[in-house]
Amino acid sequence: MNSVSARKAYIPSKESIVSTSDVDGVNTAFGYWGPLSYPMRRRLNMAVEAMKRKNGYHAILDAGYGCGIFLSDLHRRLDPETGMLYGIDVHDQHDAVKTHLVMREGLKADRVHLSNHSLFELPFEDHTFDLVVSVSVLEHIAPDLLVGCLREIKRVAMPDAEIILGFPTDCMFIRTLAVLQHQDLKKNHPSTHLDIFRAITDAGFRMVDQTGFPAFAGPLTMHYNVRVVS
Repeated sequence: MNSVSARKAYIPSKESIVSTSDVDGVNTAFGYWGPLSYPMRRRLNMAVEAMKRKNGYHAILDAGYGCGIFLSDLHRRLDPETGMLYGIDVHDQHDAVKTHLVMREGLKADRVHLSNHSLFELPFEDHTFDLVVSVSVLEHIAPDLLVGCLREIKRVAMPDAEIILGFPTDCMFIRTLAVLQHQDLKKNHPSTHLDIFRAITDAGFRMVDQTGFPAFAGPLTMHYNVRVVS
């Protein structure tokens, strides 16, 4: 459980994951089917690559953990003595998600705390976390609410925390994937990457690292990952 990669996220087995929504990777061909799963894996790898320390974090928040696909990797990056992992999401499957990961992936139950909360009002004290990650979450929030959510992340993060945000674009490839998965993209992704970039600035963040997938794809970029500071 202590081995971590500097560039690749640990992806748990499909059997370890609890479905929490129709758009979870576990429910689609693009989550766990061979080469088709590469975009899902790449977005998590990009988040790992953006981490400066890679491990030894004292308090990690997965803001919008979904089915918990990133939690096993984040658990491995905790300080072995004091580290605590927190996750929030709006679904009510937190007990089931935690139980599966504890039983099947060996996560330590007393160091993982999942709860039913939203980004609009995080249930944590100011300056709690030294790492906050939020991957494929912000696009599900209406544009006029983004700044408030990002300010909540800013509030609970330590002044020198690493804050890593990942989100898709509305390029042709993403639209095609939505059609293949019978998803209403405008309903599921009310905010575009442009909305999110604007909100990051308006919330008082400064972007210090930005990567795209595929790299150097320009208008065909499918996913952005940014590391921000206050």
